[in-house]
Amino acid sequence: MGKGKMGQICRLLGVLSLSFLCLYKYNHPPKSVAKENTENAEQNRYAEDERLELAAHETYDQNPVELYLSDRSRYMMSYSEEEMTRLKHAYFDERSRLRYFLGYGSESLENSYCEENIYEWDDDKHTCRYIYYKASRRPYETDYYVANRYMFEVSNSKFDEDDRLIAQLSYRRDVGSDPYGYSDELFFSRGYQADYEEEKLMEELQYNDYWGSNEFGAWVYRVYQYNEQGECILKVETTEEEIALYYYQYNEKTGKVDEYIYQIKEDWEMTCDDKSIIYFRPQWGKPAVKKVSADGSIEKEFFYGKVIDMGQQHFLMPQDVEDTLDDHKHVVKPGDCLWRIAEQYYGKGEYYDLLYGVNRGAVGWDENLILPGTCLYIPETGNAQDRSTQPIAQKGISVK
Repeated sequence: MGKGKMGQICRLLGVLSLSFLCLYKYNHPPKSVAKENTENAEQNRYAEDERLELAAHETYDQNPVELYLSDRSRYMMSYSEEEMTRLKHAYFDERSRLRYFLGYGSESLENSYCEENIYEWDDDKHTCRYIYYKASRRPYETDYYVANRYMFEVSNSKFDEDDRLIAQLSYRRDVGSDPYGYSDELFFSRGYQADYEEEKLMEELQYNDYWGSNEFGAWVYRVYQYNEQGECILKVETTEEEIALYYYQYNEKTGKVDEYIYQIKEDWEMTCDDKSIIYFRPQWGKPAVKKVSADGSIEKEFFYGKVIDMGQQHFLMPQDVEDTLDDHKHVVKPGDCLWRIAEQYYGKGEYYDLLYGVNRGAVGWDENLILPGTCLYIPETGNAQDRSTQPIAQKGISVK
């Protein structure tokens, strides 16, 4: 074969190789380009959807929803040695979590209030019950004491094995000027539910009651989707007023993130990775949110203006919560006297007159005669100038 023909064949093979290479690159672009093309197509899909209306477009240095999600990734807080030293009138468990805290200020003590906070952690069940007491504080010589203690709120929380909050229900007592509250009935106040897949928050629901009505509260439902890199690219948020779609587009060259916010004007649906479908309905009279699983069964429905549909009801204060009011009580034993009891709990026998003043009704007219079996209330004490006073719970009274 001549050199001329051989050269033609080589040139032809070169052209074919270049063509194949260009075709391959066209069908297999670099990951950054492929990602950009995918994001552009996704953005165009939302922009061209007539059911959506672009409401805002912002550019951020960091994805705002990622900051929001990072704040929610871990719920339980452990305190540092410095913080534990600074927080007076408090004590902590072996994991440096707060178990008890008495809050008070250095302002005038006359007719002001104290706040007691109790945390009951159960690591085996991954739960925590929080009990909040409100009480008035009254001057006592150079110190003060906590009086009229009553339960104001109880909250039950559930965590996953990574200490992330996945469910919470809080109830508050209907109280007003009466320091003991109007009744023992608790009213649903607020709730929270979350669903995670590995490290990703997929759904969350927050709901709040107004004035114990249970029916006319408000709720917010959010659902998230992520790209292959684990970045949040979509959030749909449903409230009592609107349904908003947030789309996030990443620019790897500049490090910027574009946020496109669309208002959902008409019925719109979203398919999840597990093939379930979430329907969003902006019109009243229909379920605002309805999630249907891949087999056609309804997983959840939320209606506008109906927090009661979350399944929350008023209920009486549980007895074991009511029993925590006995944490500051002492049952008189044979040989007890007010001086010894004051010495036991305060380290000062002189505080016997405080005990007598608070428990005059139980003790009777003679402070030197207290009968065995008498139940005395042991008020918490503190000093507005010296905050090193330790909580009474560390002095022998059990805080459950």
